[in-house]
Amino acid sequence: MTLRMRTPVRLAAAARRFAADQSAATAVEYAVMTFIAIAIVAAITLLGGSVTAMYEQLKGLFIK
Repeated sequence: MTLRMRTPVRLAAAARRFAADQSAATAVEYAVMTFIAIAIVAAITLLGGSVTAMYEQLKGLFIK
């Protein structure tokens, strides 16, 4: 078998090992959880200023 003929066989074997490996699924799950955590932090950061402004406006109504 020449190198050109072995390369597809090696790629197919590597693909089968990767598909059978359960740690890849765990890595994807951790990546999704990380993305969700980043989205939550970004939302809190973006909304933080407007929420503070709203409470300052409410405070102004009650404290004169």
